[in-house]
Amino acid sequence: MKDDAGSPLAELVSRAITVYNKYRSPEATAKLVGAEKGGFIIEFEGSFCKSCSVIEYFEDFIYDLEDITGSLRAEIKAVEPVGPQSFRVQYVVLDDFVCSDVDDGALFREFLQVRGLSFEDYLSSNTCTKDVIKFHFRTWLFERTAEPKR
Repeated sequence: MKDDAGSPLAELVSRAITVYNKYRSPEATAKLVGAEKGGFIIEFEGSFCKSCSVIEYFEDFIYDLEDITGSLRAEIKAVEPVGPQSFRVQYVVLDDFVCSDVDDGALFREFLQVRGLSFEDYLSSNTCTKDVIKFHFRTWLFERTAEPKR
């Protein structure tokens, strides 16, 4: 996989990694290895919780990615052990992701800021609250694009 470090996909994945590591490191730490249009590779390292399946850590990353981007969906394509406490996971991006959706990230942060919320507030919300916030964001986006240009 070629390294497309400056791509919109790599930027979104990096953002998700930051959040992922904030809540799971040092037990599990993620690092972007490479990204291209159809997918990306992340190396996970850590002691991993012994009561959980290691695959759950890789699946949790998908949930964080979906929460942060709202539009980027991925699934695990392959898992390769690269050390005693290290795994390289290849993710494939599902078809419905369009790179133009990336601009929504900045708009979403603006939307939250206007309402006195931080991105961390959003991430710590429960699923129902996140759905409501996303609904209001889409409405806000629609109203914003419907406004006549002056």
